[in-house]
Amino acid sequence: MEKPSETYSFLETSYVMITCESGCESLVAEELRGITGIKEIECTTGNYDVIAKIEVESVESLREIIAFKIRKVRGVLSTTTLMCTESTKPIIAQ
Repeated sequence: MEKPSETYSFLETSYVMITCESGCESLVAEELRGITGIKEIECTTGNYDVIAKIEVESVESLREIIAFKIRKVRGVLSTTTLMCTESTKPIIAQ
């Protein structure tokens, strides 16, 4: 049961799928590691080359990371962002 004195801070979570110039995937992933707010980075195959998980305090912070940091990384061609909806716990497929 929730105590009245407890406060909860919710983070805005999103996944950014990144398309890179051919051969730049590892360099892009390495540069992303230095950006505050990016919690996970994976190189992938398929429609996107890199996926980054971002957790920040506000949508404005998210916009700044994507527009002014991720998109400025050399080798990034485009990004697609998926915003996570509020959930109490992750859903795991079995």
